[in-house]
Amino acid sequence: MTLKPLFLAALASLLALLQGCASLPPVVDRTPVTAIPASSQDGLGRIAALSVPAGKSSGFRPLPLSAWSMDARLALVRKARTSLDIQYYLLQNDLSGHALVRAVRDAALRGVRVRLLVDDLYTDNNERLLAALAAYPNVEVRLFNPFPTGRAWQLTRWILAAGDFSRLNHRMHNKLLIADGAFAIAGGRNIADEYFFSSKGGNFVDFDLLVAGEAVPRLAGIFDSYWNSPRVFPLHSVEPRRKEPAALRADFEQLTADAVSAFPSPPPDARDLLGYLPLSADLQRPPLKLLYGAIDAFADDPEKVSGRAARGDDETTVMSRVIRTIGEAKAEVVLGSPYFIPGKLGMEGMRDALNHEVRVEVMTNSMASNDEPFTSAAYARYRVDMLKMGVDLFEVDSSQLKNDSLISAALHASIGRSHSKLIVVDRQTTFVGSMNLDLRSSRINTELGMLVYSPELAEQVLTLADRVRDTGSYRLRLKQPGDKVQWIGVENGVEKVFDKEPGVGWGTRLQLLLLFPFVSESLL
Repeated sequence: MTLKPLFLAALASLLALLQGCASLPPVVDRTPVTAIPASSQDGLGRIAALSVPAGKSSGFRPLPLSAWSMDARLALVRKARTSLDIQYYLLQNDLSGHALVRAVRDAALRGVRVRLLVDDLYTDNNERLLAALAAYPNVEVRLFNPFPTGRAWQLTRWILAAGDFSRLNHRMHNKLLIADGAFAIAGGRNIADEYFFSSKGGNFVDFDLLVAGEAVPRLAGIFDSYWNSPRVFPLHSVEPRRKEPAALRADFEQLTADAVSAFPSPPPDARDLLGYLPLSADLQRPPLKLLYGAIDAFADDPEKVSGRAARGDDETTVMSRVIRTIGEAKAEVVLGSPYFIPGKLGMEGMRDALNHEVRVEVMTNSMASNDEPFTSAAYARYRVDMLKMGVDLFEVDSSQLKNDSLISAALHASIGRSHSKLIVVDRQTTFVGSMNLDLRSSRINTELGMLVYSPELAEQVLTLADRVRDTGSYRLRLKQPGDKVQWIGVENGVEKVFDKEPGVGWGTRLQLLLLFPFVSESLL
């Protein structure tokens, strides 16, 4: 998804000469609106208070399975009594999106205040859905960094605003849901079928964290900073209503009817990979089973849209905060990122860590499994040097993921990819968030992250990483003598060595041959 704006803008460049620079409408009312604090007396606030004992900073639990992660979102939305603050890069007009917004609509009808903030990059596909949701009482929908005109199609959006590419290339990549100011879910998942193993074409193995306690007000403050940002516009200000509210609400019923029975809760006694019950069941009998520790929650300033981080020297960014943490490692750093382009600074950081006898492991997608092949090609430029330095490299691949019976059953015939953004430092500190380890996350998009100080969480995350590494990945090495990369995988229980990138089709190879030389790494 990261390169789509680049190619649409390139396609529109000839027409851009004929176009003036379209402008966004003025927003008359910029009165700040803030989060509603949790109440410890009833509802979710009471459950959170019971679940995070006195003396504990924050409570949290991993959500590695898509079914448990969707169940957690729906359970919180359905139990909310006062407020829902929801922020996503992508909220798709598909079954997953319909299930979430339908539950959100039901909450609004109960009197819950709903604030929904969506990045505007892909709203050409779901604007009708968002407008229909916004027609209900207690719901407000806002867009981050919106396109001013040509909004019905991606191509016309870029054509009519091609002169404004430097602004529009910056997107809000954050993912966050907060219910009643008491519980939050943050991590890597967008709201779309491929993040909840419901897509026939390709599905992502991903990771979220359920959070309660002191970190939640901090996350709510981050949400407020975006909601009240001048980079955010009410949906109706850029896309005026073309129907009466009653007609829009009828549209909503029709659009989301397919989700009436979608995503049933897992059996109440079923346990996920780490032994947790579904949140829908656990909420019925508090206190919840949680891990405990301190959480440092942070996000990029929405004004990153201005290009303030373009040179890579902005110390306030999520990336800078994470790099400082990695630099403090004493023994081991395990990095997981679906899109990994270390760049000069990343290579220097890994080299410095290795020189100080810190083990460095990197897990990313293989070329065959990556939905962004140009990103894989850029990463490949660094592969030999990383292996020579002593980095342990693993590439997640759909054919290898089939070796894991649980993941294989969920993937069916689709392509399996990793979308988890996880870093574990010294088996003590875990980064969870929306940030990829690439230049786009570092310098262009806004991101949200949490540093969780908990050896227990670190061990659980490493247990998951070990499972993917051992049953769903290729191990890379250098063929001796020389600088040729080899991929070590398993076929039918037998180790197999590949001298070329496995599973890459001719279509992808031709695309890379013809187009990749013209793609700047700074845009990936």
